[in-house]
Amino acid sequence: MSSSTFSQTRTQALGLEKQTEQLLSKFSQFQHQQTLDLTNDEITIKQQIEDILLKRDTIISKLNRISEVEPNLSTSKLQQLTRHKEKLNDDHLSFTKITNNINDERNKNNLLFNVQNDLNTHKQRQQREMNGNDYILEESQRVDNVNSIADRLLQGAFATRDELLNQRQYLNNAQSRIQSSLQRIPGLNVLISKINTRRKRDTLILATVIAVCILLLFFV
Repeated sequence: MSSSTFSQTRTQALGLEKQTEQLLSKFSQFQHQQTLDLTNDEITIKQQIEDILLKRDTIISKLNRISEVEPNLSTSKLQQLTRHKEKLNDDHLSFTKITNNINDERNKNNLLFNVQNDLNTHKQRQQREMNGNDYILEESQRVDNVNSIADRLLQGAFATRDELLNQRQYLNNAQSRIQSSLQRIPGLNVLISKINTRRKRDTLILATVIAVCILLLFFV
């Protein structure tokens, strides 16, 4: 009876071992996926493996009890029990190793992602600072241009003022020379007055002649 119970229990252990191998194979594929967080599939498979390992541990404990209460159990069955224990231990180690590899890969991906984010943030901050510096530089150039235009306008205004002052001085000097000449030459004022009077008379005569000609054109 104990031998039959041992065989039935061992059959369950073999079935769970096969399921464990399949699940470990699926679980190992997550080592190569560059994910930053746990996926639903990963969580599900991981939980299934943990449950099966726990069931296998329970079954091996049951096989141990059978071997203890059955002193005449064959050596081959005891060897089978030993292999089941070793297989369970190996699968525990494989599961732990795969889990650590997945965590290491995920930590590396998270680190790279964070570094990339930091670099992008730093570049964006530098770009904003450069844009700010460019704006300040452009404003400074505009101010310099305005100042340059203002300087040119002021220089032109000063040059115009100086030219007007020079012309005024020239006219004053000319007027002074004319007045001085008039004072030095006796009768020059009288001569100029006569010339002006004669010019006015000639102008009046010319205007009269032109008016008469126009009237003749209308009435003749």
